[in-house]
Amino acid sequence: MSIFKKTLKKIFPSAFLKETFLIVNKIKIRTIDRLLFPEYSIDQTEFLVYRNGFPFRESQISVEDLPEDEVKAYMCSWYDWTQEEFLLVFNKPCWIEPDFGWAIVEPNKLVYYSLGVSRTWFQKKPSLLKFFRKKNTLVLPKAISLRDTGEENYFHFYNDVVSKLFFLQQQGMEIETIPVIISRKLWDKAYFQFTYQKHKRLQSLTWIVQEADQYIRCDSVIFCKPLTHKKELWGNIISPLRVDVLKSGFRKIFLTRNKSRLRFIENSEVIEATAQRLGFEIIDTDELPIEEQIQIFSNTEFLVGIHGAGLTNMVFRNESCHVLELFPPADLGYLPYHYIMLAKMSGFQYRAMIGKPSRVSFSGGFYVEPAQFDAVLKEFLLPDHNK
Repeated sequence: MSIFKKTLKKIFPSAFLKETFLIVNKIKIRTIDRLLFPEYSIDQTEFLVYRNGFPFRESQISVEDLPEDEVKAYMCSWYDWTQEEFLLVFNKPCWIEPDFGWAIVEPNKLVYYSLGVSRTWFQKKPSLLKFFRKKNTLVLPKAISLRDTGEENYFHFYNDVVSKLFFLQQQGMEIETIPVIISRKLWDKAYFQFTYQKHKRLQSLTWIVQEADQYIRCDSVIFCKPLTHKKELWGNIISPLRVDVLKSGFRKIFLTRNKSRLRFIENSEVIEATAQRLGFEIIDTDELPIEEQIQIFSNTEFLVGIHGAGLTNMVFRNESCHVLELFPPADLGYLPYHYIMLAKMSGFQYRAMIGKPSRVSFSGGFYVEPAQFDAVLKEFLLPDHNK
């Protein structure tokens, strides 16, 4: 991290810096990026697979059982949402840059389909200066790129990175014969190594771990993106990781997030005390090894959690489960779909509650009304509610 960035982090709150970055990046995408990073044009006929799918409809996600409130209204809007699914064998020499995984066709054209989600306002562009000065290079005749947006996030690791391998298998690709590119940061993650050790399929592949200063030149590279939340792909990934449910009883878990991170409950002491009074254990998955997380969540019957990657662990539950997701205010006009989709495709009961704006400017947190939470949680635990 540069001295300039370190100085800014000492002066300004993280939430303020994040909002500022998003504003600056939006302006940059519409102006300077158009000149510095023109898109390398690809005709749809070049794709082996290309379509726009409807994730909610195709996964048969139903929100009919949700209460008639603002959560249901937000979730209903996802039925008309489309998303690209594609498979591209890119047979033109290009460079995979190390920072974000963009493919660059010389001198400065970006292959937007080198990343699954590349046109968002938060996706950074690579450094052209760094590209022109590159020294550490590796040349491959052919490769599969697993580099992607959000590749170091626990949820996106399953949904958007490893899922690509099983998607390629579905399409008849012989992935054992082609080197697979992954970032060093993801390779070193404990959950990646744990998954790798449990999966004979992953162990059979030839992995190219891209270092932080390394550019990889490929004569041919495979890029792909399966539709999000494909149940069969999740099953392929998760099945070898599951453990037996203990017979000693089921747990009620409240999943919290440390206040040093963005998106936390600023009055968490009151909210967590309410949860504890109703029999919930308070845990933070950031403090637990993946083996312990799997064991805990495989035995969790009631799960309450702040929207975040820790909720991904619900997939290790192989019996009934009831999930209550706590959202910050929907400032962007929508509620994220990630965990209602995970819950519904697993056959779990799902509820959600939206918090109030933070009472402290740029804290990164949000406020949960104690009386409302107490009422929602008690209803959530009622036997009639969970039939």
